[in-house]
Amino acid sequence: MDYTDSGLVHLVTEAQSEVMAAALPYQERAAAKMKALVDRLDANLRNLTSSQRMEVLAALRALIDQYCD
Repeated sequence: MDYTDSGLVHLVTEAQSEVMAAALPYQERAAAKMKALVDRLDANLRNLTSSQRMEVLAALRALIDQYCD
C-alpha cells in the first residue's frame, strides 16, 4: 500500500469508482421508478381543472428549481 499523497489519491479514486459502479443499478432503478411516476402524474394532471393543474405545476416548478444550478 502506498501512503504517499499520490498513492492515497489513487486509493480514494479507486474506492470512489467502485462505489459509483455499485450504486449504478440502484440509480437506474430509481430513475425508472421516477419516470413511471411522472407518467402517472401526467395522466392525473389531465383530470384536474385548469386552476388545479396550475397549482400543481407551480409546486412542481418550485421543487425542480431546488435541483437546478
